[in-house]
Amino acid sequence: MNSAISVTMRSFKRRYFHLAQLGDGSYNLNFYKDENTSKEPKGTIFLDSCMGVVQNSKVRRFAFELKMQDKSTFLLAADSEAEMEEWISTLNKILHSSFEQAMQEKRNGDLNDDEDHGKAEISSGSFPDNFQTARDIESKMRSEARLKLFTLDPDTQKLDFSGIEPDVRPFEEKFGKRVLVSCHNLSFNLQGCITENEEGPMTNVEPFYVVLSLFDVQNSRKISADFHVDLNHPMVRQMTCGHVSGSNLEIIGDGLPEGLGLAPHYPTQGVFSVTCPHPEIFLVARIEKVLQGGITHCTEPYMKSSDSTKVAQKVLKNAKTACSRLGQYRMPFAWAARPVFKDASGTLEKNARFSALYRQDSSKLSDEDMFKLLSDFRKPEKMAKLPVLLGSIDVTIDSVAPDVPNCVTSSYIPVRNFEKNGPGSALLEVEEFVPCIAKCAQPFTIYKNHLYVYPKHLKYDGQKSFAKARNIAVCVEFKDSDDDEAQPLKCIYGRPGGPLFTKQAYAAVLHHQQNPEFYDEIKIELPTQLHEKHHLLFNFYHVSCENNSKKKDALETP
Repeated sequence: MNSAISVTMRSFKRRYFHLAQLGDGSYNLNFYKDENTSKEPKGTIFLDSCMGVVQNSKVRRFAFELKMQDKSTFLLAADSEAEMEEWISTLNKILHSSFEQAMQEKRNGDLNDDEDHGKAEISSGSFPDNFQTARDIESKMRSEARLKLFTLDPDTQKLDFSGIEPDVRPFEEKFGKRVLVSCHNLSFNLQGCITENEEGPMTNVEPFYVVLSLFDVQNSRKISADFHVDLNHPMVRQMTCGHVSGSNLEIIGDGLPEGLGLAPHYPTQGVFSVTCPHPEIFLVARIEKVLQGGITHCTEPYMKSSDSTKVAQKVLKNAKTACSRLGQYRMPFAWAARPVFKDASGTLEKNARFSALYRQDSSKLSDEDMFKLLSDFRKPEKMAKLPVLLGSIDVTIDSVAPDVPNCVTSSYIPVRNFEKNGPGSALLEVEEFVPCIAKCAQPFTIYKNHLYVYPKHLKYDGQKSFAKARNIAVCVEFKDSDDDEAQPLKCIYGRPGGPLFTKQAYAAVLHHQQNPEFYDEIKIELPTQLHEKHHLLFNFYHVSCENNSKKKDALETP
C-alpha cells in the first residue's frame, strides 16, 4: 500500500507466510495461498529493503506494517496479539542483525589497509595516533550518508536568497489586558478608638482582611489567584500581635528567602491580567475577620445605624478577647463586587464602584454560590433582598503599561525596572488562570511551579471523633516524608504582615457547622525535584471559641 490507498477490512487476504534465510545471510518473507510452500510463492518481501516493523492497530486488530525504503508499506494482521508480537519481535531482530552485519563489513573494509599491524598494536594494548575507533567510523558513515535538506526539493534551488535580510524579532511575551487594582480603604460605620486612654484615631474596632479575585460569570470560572490585602490601621493590627494567619513562625530578617526579590510586606496594589475580557467579569472582595462566633451574631452590630458608641465599645471588648486567643483563625464576614470591563475589547469600567457590603451567608460560600449571586448583580430587585452591612470599600482600577516599574511576579521575583522604594510600594503580579484553549495558549517565559489547593467541603459521616466538633479548622501542610519526626516544608505562601513562606495554612472556620464549606485558596511553591514521598497533609481540629475560665478547654482538639 501507499498513502493514496484507503485500507478497509475487505482489503485483507489470508496468506501463509514463510521466513527464509538465503545463502548470503539476507532474509526473504515469502507468502503462499496455503501451507504448501513447495509451490512458487504468490509474492516475496525482501527484508534487506525493509526499514522497520511497527504495530498499526488503527486499521485492524493485531495489525503491523513493514516500512520499505521506497516508501511503500506492507500491512499484515495476525490472528492474536501474541502472534503479532512474536512476528514484530522476530522481524526486528533480523533487521537489527542485518544492520550490525553491514556496519561490521564497513568497519572491516576501512581497517583492511594495515590489518596485521593493527592486530599487533591492539594485542600489546597500545594504539597508533591514526587508528580510528568504531565510533569514529560510525560518525564518518553518518556524515557521509546525510543529504542536505534543501537539495531534496529542486524548486528551492531556483530561489535566490542573496541580499535579503530576514525580519527576525526577539520573542515578545503577550499579555492579556493588564489591570492595576489599588486598595485604599475598608471602613465600617461602627467606629471607635481602640486605645485604653481613647486618645488615638477613630478606626474600625476590630481587624478585617480582604481577599480579591476575578470571577468570569459567563464561563463560570474563577480566573485569577487570590490577592490578600490588609488595610487595617497599624494600631488595629497590634490586636493580633503574636498571631500570624496560618503560622506562628517568627519573621527571619525581612521574611524573604535568599535569592528572591522584595516582597511587599503589606501589598495594596496588584496587577491582574485577563486574556479574554468581557463585561461579565467581576472583581470580588471577600472580607474576613478573626474567628469569634456565628456570622449572623457577629454582623448584627454592623447592620444598625443607632447610637454606636456603646455598641462599638462592646464589640471592641469582645474583639480584643477573641484576637488575643484566636488571632490566627479567620471567619467569613462579608463580600462585595464590581464589574471590571465595559465591553469585550477590554475597555475598563473605571467609574464603577464596589457594591454595598453584603453579609456572607454561611450556606453560600462556594464559588458556585458566588456565580449565582453575581448573575443577579444587575437585577436590583434580587440584590435588595440581601442583608447589607453599613460600610464601604474603596478600591480603584486602572490600565497598566507592560513596563510598569516596581513590580514583582507571582513568585515574588522582581521584574526589570524594579527599585526598592519603601514598604508596600511594590506591585504584585496576580496569577491569571488562563483557559485551556488554543487561542489563549502561549509559551512560558519564566519557571513556575505553583500548586493551588482548594478545600471545598467537609462532610460528617457519623464518626464519633467528629461528634462534638462544631468549629472545624482545616490545616494544610506539605511534607517530604512520612517519618514521625518529619517537619512540614516551609513552602506555603504567607499572608500580609507575616513571613513570605510558612509551614501551615488554615482555612477560614465556620462557627457551629458540622459540614462546613470553604472558599480558601492555599498557594504552595513546589520543590523543583518532586519524589514519591512528597505529600499534602490535612489536619482537622475542633477550635474552642468559648473563653470560659472555669472550663479550661484546649484551644485545638485534633
